[in-house]
Parts: sequence; structure tokens; C-alpha cells
Amino acid sequence: MQESGGGLEDLELQVQNAIAAAAAAAPPKESNSVSSNDPGSSSSEIFPSGPGPADQVPVPATSPEIEPLFANQIPAASSEVKAAPPFHLDPPVADAEAKQTAPLREWKPLCDLTSNRRIDWCELEGDVRVVGGSNGSVTLVAAPGADERSFHEESWSIKPYPRKADPNAMRSVRALAVRSVATAPPVACTDWHGVPALVFSARGYTGNYFHAYTDVILPLFLTARQYAGEVLLLVTGFQAWWVGKYLPVFRSLSNYEPVDLDRDRDPRVRCFRRVQVGLTSHDDFSIDPRRAPNGYSMLDFTRFMRATYGLPRDAVPRRGRGRPRPRLLVIARARTRRFLNAEDIVRGARKVGFEVVVSEVAQEVAAFAELVNTCDAVVGVHGAGLTNMVFLPPGGVVIQVLPLGPLEFVASYFRGPARDMGLSYLEYRISPEESTLLDQYPRDHPVLTDPMSVQAKDWVSFMGVYLFKQDVRLDMKRFRPVLKKALARLRAKPRNNNNK
Repeated sequence: MQESGGGLEDLELQVQNAIAAAAAAAPPKESNSVSSNDPGSSSSEIFPSGPGPADQVPVPATSPEIEPLFANQIPAASSEVKAAPPFHLDPPVADAEAKQTAPLREWKPLCDLTSNRRIDWCELEGDVRVVGGSNGSVTLVAAPGADERSFHEESWSIKPYPRKADPNAMRSVRALAVRSVATAPPVACTDWHGVPALVFSARGYTGNYFHAYTDVILPLFLTARQYAGEVLLLVTGFQAWWVGKYLPVFRSLSNYEPVDLDRDRDPRVRCFRRVQVGLTSHDDFSIDPRRAPNGYSMLDFTRFMRATYGLPRDAVPRRGRGRPRPRLLVIARARTRRFLNAEDIVRGARKVGFEVVVSEVAQEVAAFAELVNTCDAVVGVHGAGLTNMVFLPPGGVVIQVLPLGPLEFVASYFRGPARDMGLSYLEYRISPEESTLLDQYPRDHPVLTDPMSVQAKDWVSFMGVYLFKQDVRLDMKRFRPVLKKALARLRAKPRNNNNK
């Protein structure tokens, strides 16, 4: 059995801010902007500027719980960051003449608050000026010759985080003023950037490992990948420990250092030709290829994640008889929804035909990603640790163990995404005899006989009982057929749909 050094964190656990100063590291340069204060350079670095992992918000009633959130240090860049060519807002004469003869496009609102149920987003193109600090704003200045058909003055307040219907999540997300003005502000551009910018928040529920992916990492892939690195990331709610934890992802999507927009101080004004406020987001842990740039899918996302962390396995080989045993990862948990008989699970899986490794989710993403990628199948009780199936090679098997209770809504967080990732999905619902709730309540208690009545009271009680006060002791006679089915799928020849 293999164990990692770190334990898991749940809702009731507060963790220390474990970010070490990286003064000796050489952070990558920002996009090759031209600054009127310091030509050719900019000084925004990734250092702690606010609360660390202990700065948590309540976990939502319909989400996996908070998981380990440490980052020891933000690593130095592994290679020199590519520089983008600067541009000036005053175009060359030929371009100016072309702009005078080209008709101005009909105006459309800067922001869209209705088409996406998850996020409000804005798109600005032209003379766009971004100001950070306490009065953050994104401003589009009217082009010369603009009229009522081609330009309107507007003002919006936007929180660039994809849970707009959840007040708990949005409470910690700072609003930005997004507007269009007919006359340029009195403070001129101090930094001109030759690449577009994406503005998003790293707050909300991002301290939760699942939400880090579904609320930021996956939407960022969906929005930024099309730029092939030539895009600047402007982050509100910037947390150094969090950016450090997922820095390989940011460096794979952008050739430039992420900018802590909250640390920018007036009168710094960053100027762009194009800025998007808010990331493209389709659904929890999901991509709709019909709506995605370049038809991106979850297969593309998992391929990107494996490449980001340098993982070698892009497919699970068929494991016929006489070949090496398939490898099964049992995801252990340290505090809630634990496997109380992990040794029995290991013995049972070995008897069926698996090589077995048991591990808690590691504090370092790269280390656990490498472990997952060496496996052919994973099994775990519902929780954010199953998010790591993004590193499992296509053709692998995911087994989600559902605790006792009406938890169909949480099962969907991994059921559909697993299939979209090219993985085979199996589900095991425990019986009352496999739950420690039977040790805490009499058999005729509503917790066991009428779970919906508990849910009807309030979500806090429901979550507390079924997700935070329950451990699991698998009945291996009931569970063994699921293991056999997983093994059969790994040994079967590939087919068009292996999830039925």
C-alpha cells in the first residue's frame, strides 16, 4: 500500500497558509508590454498578497467538499517566456487610412447577462483600457468617427466567475466596472500589450479541488487554448498559493506571467486591442463541443492536462489473460467518507486480478497526477479526489462509490464527465449496512428511512449527515461483481461505446 505524506481537508478543517517566499526564483516576464514608466518591462510578480488556503468560503450544497490545498512554493519558470511584439495605439499611416475608409460595425452590447446561466461575460474590441487596484475597471474608448449606430456609452458591473446564481460563491468575487466611453479618460495608457487579455476571478469556491477545475481551469482551457499561448491572463482575487499550485496549467495556456490585477496601482493603465471579461463556461466539469472554440471536447482537455504534467500514458492497453495485471488506484480519504476496510478492498481486488495501490490525494498536483496516470482504473467514495480522473488514460475505468442517502445530484458530477473523457464509468451505491450512519442512528430514524425529509429541513443538515458524518465499510460480496466488471472492461476489445 502506498500513502502520500499529506492528509485531506474537509469543510470543518482550516489549513495554514503554506506559501514560502520565492525571492530566489526567477519569475517569467509579463507580456512584452511597452511601459511609459519603465520601457520594455513590468514588475508584477507572483508573491503572497492576501489570505492563503485558510481563507475559505462555505462549500455549496451541491458540490464535492474541500480537499487539500497546500502549495510549498511557486516554481521558477523552466524556460524563458516568449515575448510578444508591442504595439502602439496610434496605428501606422496606412492602417489609419484603412480605418478611415472601412465602415464601422454596428454596435452590440459589451456584456451578455442572459445567454449563459453560469456566468456573465463581456467582450471589448478596439481601444480597451484596463485599470486594476481597488477601483478595477475595463473601458472601451470610442473609435474616431463613431456615431450612434456604431457606438453606445454603457456601464456594467461584472463578477467574472462562473457561479452567478450562487450567492455564497459570488460573495468573495470582486466586481469590475465594464464600460464604454466616448472620450478617453484623462489618464493615458502606461502599458501597451500586443496580445489579447482574459480577465477572471480566482476566488469563489476555488479552494476546493473540484471547483478549481470546473470553475477556472476547464473554462480557462476552453477560452485561452485557441490563442496558442499569445494571451495575457489578468486575475482578480489573485492568491499566490493557489496560482502556484496550478502554475503548470497557466504556463501551458499563456506565454506570459499571470497578472495580479488587484495589486496594480493607479495610475497604471494597461491597454489592449481585445479583452474578454469572464471565461467561457458550459457546465460543471463539462464541455459542449458544439459550442466550444475549435470544437474542443473533454478528450482535448484531458490530453492537454496530461501534456501539461508530462504524463506518458495516452491509452490503457487491453489487459488480456497472461498479460500484466491492470493497476487499480484506491483513493483513500483521511477525515470523512473514509474506506474503513481498505485492507479488505485491496485483498478482494487482488483476488479478482488487479494490482492495487492505495493513496490519499497528494498535496502536490504533479505527484498525484503521475500516480493516477500509471493506473488503469480508480475507485473512490464520492468527493473532489475523483477529479483526478483527468489524468487517467482513455480506456480506463472509474468506479464512484456513492454514500448512503439521496445523492443522485452529486453522482452526476463525475458520471457524464468520465464518459466524455473516454473512460468507462461504474457506480456502486452502498447499503445501510455499509454505512456508519447505522452506528449513529436507530434503523427507524428518518436519516435511514426517509432521507428526503432531512433534505427538506435544510441543506446544512443534509450535507452534515450524508457527506460529512458518514464513513463506508464495503461489503466485499456485494462489491466484488463491480470489480469483476471493471476488469472485464479493461480486458475487452475497444468498442464505440464501452459505458453501457
